Amino acid sequence: GTERLRMVSSLPPLTPRSSGSKPRSLLQHFNLPHPSRRIIIIAFIFVTVNIVRWNRDLTSSISTPSSLSSSSPSAILASSSSTPLPVATAAYAVSITKCSAKLSSRLYDAAAVLRRSIELNSYPLHPTSRYAAKFYAFTLKPSDGSHPAGSDRCYQVLTNAGWEVIPQDPPLYPVLIQEPKGSVLKNGIGSDGCCGHMELIKLSTYKLVDHDMAVHLDLDTLVVHPFDEIFNVMHFPANTHEGMDAREKILEVVAPTYINRRLTGNPSKSFQSDAAHSKEAAVAELFRNITVDAYFTKDYNMIIPGQQNQKVGVQGGFLVVRPSSETYTHLLQLVYSGEFYGGFDAKTSGWFKSGYGKHIWGAMTIQGLMAYYFDVEQLHHSVELNKCRYNNIADNARTSSFAKNPKFPRCTLLPFVRNPSNSRYNFDDRVCRDGRETCDDTDCQRFPLKKARVLHYTYCKNPWNCNGCEYLETYKEPTCYEMSREWFKVRSTMVGEGNRTLDW
Repeated sequence: GTERLRMVSSLPPLTPRSSGSKPRSLLQHFNLPHPSRRIIIIAFIFVTVNIVRWNRDLTSSISTPSSLSSSSPSAILASSSSTPLPVATAAYAVSITKCSAKLSSRLYDAAAVLRRSIELNSYPLHPTSRYAAKFYAFTLKPSDGSHPAGSDRCYQVLTNAGWEVIPQDPPLYPVLIQEPKGSVLKNGIGSDGCCGHMELIKLSTYKLVDHDMAVHLDLDTLVVHPFDEIFNVMHFPANTHEGMDAREKILEVVAPTYINRRLTGNPSKSFQSDAAHSKEAAVAELFRNITVDAYFTKDYNMIIPGQQNQKVGVQGGFLVVRPSSETYTHLLQLVYSGEFYGGFDAKTSGWFKSGYGKHIWGAMTIQGLMAYYFDVEQLHHSVELNKCRYNNIADNARTSSFAKNPKFPRCTLLPFVRNPSNSRYNFDDRVCRDGRETCDDTDCQRFPLKKARVLHYTYCKNPWNCNGCEYLETYKEPTCYEMSREWFKVRSTMVGEGNRTLDW
């Protein structure tokens, strides 16, 4: 390079040729040796081609349909049908609150198959999905300060199953919770729900700020369809073609109780339309310009129909959020405020005396806290989804005569199952759990699984641990049987599983 620069700097100046002389090329004038001529010719061609290519790309990038001429540049890019794939990468997270020997012995099957199910329904493996996936797992840091890779069996299993494990500090320090008069949070949160305050580790999903959207799933779930329809609403602004189309399509998967709450203020009361204002038009208007920061489903099995169906807890096995450090900090501040009050009346109990109280399972942690946050503080930006589509537990939408406690999600008995001489197989449906007069649209036991997006093995037993197949839920309930087959279908696509039969 130095020799070539020295040669160029010593070139003679250009002088005009005489009228009788033959034209000389630039290279002849410089009297360059043959190899140098070749180098300059190649460089000239290279630069020319790239200038033409750059000009062409620039021209095409600013050529937009007339309908978008008033949109912002970001909106124009978002609406382009030529958007490169994937349009975004969604984060998928799971969490472990306590790594017991029992859990670690079963963890690999659950974690590996769940990851595979997400992979099969994301870009690039799924032919229609435009969203890629990245996998995270939250575990608690060892209390002795050691690195979890050497001491935490669940950390090791999750890593082997393909999840990026992110050890977390304890999500909450109960000793720091304030105690306003009448508060019961500080003394009760440690034993609340399934896992006490440690379940708040799920809030770490909000810290995945490198992603536009993040999904937290329980390990006993299975993804059976892409999430593009809900991701599109989060990703594309409402003033773009993609955004407008997404907001129309999402109506198919929104919970009817959410629409009722938005239109009437009562999740159990339907909107009464008139000739001048149809329900369809009112619903469309709700979503026309909506910005969605979260999706969730509710657990109607855990409340007693009547007064309590106004304040229903979130089902903690499925959450989709827009990551935000500010939201994460705010949610912890709500907990540290101590503003949770005892009672089961669903009126003045619970978080900030809003009614989200102890009638909700896990009221002091995820199920109650997030229900309050989504319904009260962020109602216009948090959307409840139809639980049969996005968190299908195969539960009955109605209570039954099976037990006095209506929480049991017993199925609508099929004729071949009913046995009048056995009370376990002889009960009847009663009222809708969500308080509506009819609830066939959320009867997940009769909902076609081909329309579902997420299956959740709670009422139906875990397919990797079918020790109790004599249970009605796994043996005589067709939907549970089909859900188990779906899990094994996904497992059969994994390396080393190709020879397994599904005819069991």
